[in-house]
Amino acid sequence: MYNSPVLFDKSITIVNKFTPRNERRKLVVISDQAGYDQAKSFTSEIAGTVPVECLSINGMEDKEEIKRVILSQKMGTQFYIAAAWNNAVMIFSLGVEAGLSEAEIQTVIIGPKRRYVYCMKCFEVSEVEEEAEIAKCDHCKASLEIGPFYSIVREGYIGYPYIPIGKEEVGS
Repeated sequence: MYNSPVLFDKSITIVNKFTPRNERRKLVVISDQAGYDQAKSFTSEIAGTVPVECLSINGMEDKEEIKRVILSQKMGTQFYIAAAWNNAVMIFSLGVEAGLSEAEIQTVIIGPKRRYVYCMKCFEVSEVEEEAEIAKCDHCKASLEIGPFYSIVREGYIGYPYIPIGKEEVGS
């Protein structure tokens, strides 16, 4: 069974700095207001090496334009996303929906990343601190130990319920 890639806080597509892929035929850089400086810096760094197309967006209202740009590209195009978390997830999802693989996308997140945990008690997803190892479920209030595995299907790290003892209790 194939599961489409999902952008999550430790995704292999997230990088600190874009790396040019000169073996690609063309590069497309998509950024929002937060990622504009990062995108501009990268495009000036690679200017003249391969064809580059830039798209600056204002958020969710540009969804159709992003989809049009992605679908109009030929195979072998490398995509670079520089954006705040919500816009990056939206752009990444549109790219995957259009048939892009993780190897064809690099993402720089501007600002904080989001991390989600899937509760194995109530089967709901909650947002947690980025480096949290234990958390409380927002829905059933169960104490959860956050596992190392990210579930693409559940779109969150697996949270295993446990009974806290003493000082380890979360949210007291």
